[in-house]
Amino acid sequence: MKPLRILSSERGSIAFTESLALKAVSLLLALILWITILGFKREEMKKSVKIEPLLPPGVMVTNRIPTHILFTLSGPRVLLKDVDKKIQPIRPDLRRTRENTLVLTISEDLIGELPVGVRVTTFYPPTVLVRLEEVAEHYVPVKPTIVGNPAAGQQVTKVEAFPAKIAVSGPKTQLLSLESVGTEPLDIQDLSGIKESVVAVEVDTAAGYQLSRDKAVKVRVTTKKVH
Repeated sequence: MKPLRILSSERGSIAFTESLALKAVSLLLALILWITILGFKREEMKKSVKIEPLLPPGVMVTNRIPTHILFTLSGPRVLLKDVDKKIQPIRPDLRRTRENTLVLTISEDLIGELPVGVRVTTFYPPTVLVRLEEVAEHYVPVKPTIVGNPAAGQQVTKVEAFPAKIAVSGPKTQLLSLESVGTEPLDIQDLSGIKESVVAVEVDTAAGYQLSRDKAVKVRVTTKKVH
């Protein structure tokens, strides 16, 4: 009778092992199903897409335009993550336009083809105003920026910049009315005699101005005794 008991025990052990294996498989399948369902659950995602207009040579944008367009996408989570990695910057082609002022209409087509199940629900702004102007270059006088006061009994008699004029590029109509450009501040506190220093030239880049060549100038400040 002992062999029968051993056989019965072995069968019970095998059945218990098989039961654990079935439970593990069931749990794994349930987990996979849950992840799949979660991955295809519909969600919304906001995506900020950079806008970079393609311009004709020698032309620049003279007004402030948004750097990004904000899109709201709707679709399964797993597809949204894939789309997020593939969206490229928006590059409207303005290289053949002859207009100085134009309005870009934003649409969902600008971000390219989307997977089936993903769609654009909103975007902002809906339009972008772009003003274009020819880029010109002009030599503009340098007016150094001086801070501080000379030593007691001294007065500033001369402020010179070398070179006295530098090349500046920018919107043609605005550039012609630009009378001078400044520099970073040069401190002359308690100065007696002559002080020379190389300082950076400053232009209003927000207005579209750029330094074409020289980025800095030598400034010489001369003082003399007050009689």
